[in-house]
Amino acid sequence: MRVEAPGGGDSRRVATTLAATLVVAATLCSPALVFEWYGPVLVGLCALVVAGGLCRAFLVTAVACLPNPDPPELPMASPPNPPTVGVLVTAYNDADTLDETLDACDALDYPEDRLRVLVGFEAASTDDTEAVARRAATSDSGVRVRVIERSAPPAGKAAAVNHLRSHLGDDVDVVASLDAGQRLEQGSLSRAVRWLADTETWCVKGRSYGRNADESLLALCATVERHLAERIAFVARSRLGWFSLFTGGQAFFRVETLDRLGAFDETALLEDVAMATRIHARGGRVRVDPSIVATERNPTTLSAWAGQRRRWARGGMQVARRSLGRLLRSPTASVPTRLDAAYTFAVLLWVPVAVLLSPLVALTVTTSPTTAALGSLSGWLPLISMVSWAFPYALFLRDAVDGRRHDGREYAAPLLLPAYFALQSVVVLAAFLDEFVLRRPSVYVTSRSEE
Repeated sequence: MRVEAPGGGDSRRVATTLAATLVVAATLCSPALVFEWYGPVLVGLCALVVAGGLCRAFLVTAVACLPNPDPPELPMASPPNPPTVGVLVTAYNDADTLDETLDACDALDYPEDRLRVLVGFEAASTDDTEAVARRAATSDSGVRVRVIERSAPPAGKAAAVNHLRSHLGDDVDVVASLDAGQRLEQGSLSRAVRWLADTETWCVKGRSYGRNADESLLALCATVERHLAERIAFVARSRLGWFSLFTGGQAFFRVETLDRLGAFDETALLEDVAMATRIHARGGRVRVDPSIVATERNPTTLSAWAGQRRRWARGGMQVARRSLGRLLRSPTASVPTRLDAAYTFAVLLWVPVAVLLSPLVALTVTTSPTTAALGSLSGWLPLISMVSWAFPYALFLRDAVDGRRHDGREYAAPLLLPAYFALQSVVVLAAFLDEFVLRRPSVYVTSRSEE
């Protein structure tokens, strides 16, 4: 289900955002006119953040590249009667991808009599989503597909999943939440169910694997960025017992766990991050297994990509504002989890502040004798860029060992990532202004309207 915050193409909206940017930047930079030490201190903080980020990236990459652990085997009595799984597929203007998603569900290596597929489509869809869903429900495929219409106005994935959950039968033991654009590989469901046999695991997340790197330069960079997040960052966090997330359009839960956690937050732009925060606050664990794979398509146009990334950034900021304090005070969350959660949201908020302060930092680096004594920061940038290229190539090597192939273009994508992340930092800045300065309402629109 593709839902995103508006991309902001209206000229008045853009003008307001630019005006807010100038005002906030001037406010943050103005102390340098009074305090001589202000600029050098900012440069020193930026250097520390970059150095700390590189050290963390090396640790995370090393941990993520370790061999994949296998989930526990189900008890001997279980194979004849494995848990019944309800796969919840949410769809809104997804006619072009829903067929393939349901075909992938039909190909899962799981007993057909233990699998229920519920397709929840939005009545407001303007394409053939309903026709595709109903055709699947009447087909002769082995997996039973049930179609649920949601007639209320589109309100995001959380509302769609909550609506589908209300239609689950009493015989379902495990819930798999799946976007219409996610196609699970054959052995993924069985592997996720095995992980859920561990009672300390409250949620299992697999890897979202981009399949359209050849469609545009933006899709290429987004594909590699997602690989770095899904195969390196999220995997390492899970193994280290840090703040693990289940973003990416697919996740697996025991029904009893969802009953304990309650409904997904329909007021948050990132309902999955909000739920992950709730899990950790209650002492639960999110297990990330890169051998559980669902393929996905990344946005190919600037407007669709910016709308998606803006929603993700603002959604993370909403969770930080609403739920981080509760997590940090939780007596059941581990200390590493709480520290990493604080770091995660601090970095998200630091990015827009760094963009706003970048003119002052650049001016200080080039003119201040204090920073000159530490060496020119700009002189280190090429070396930092070269070191950062090691991380995606470590990812490619790890995938090669696992037998996973990448589009040939992806091996050249690291050369484009500095510019890509610079563009993304501007999008994060816009999300920051929307959430904390302009206080714009969160409105969902489809990515199609952005294209």
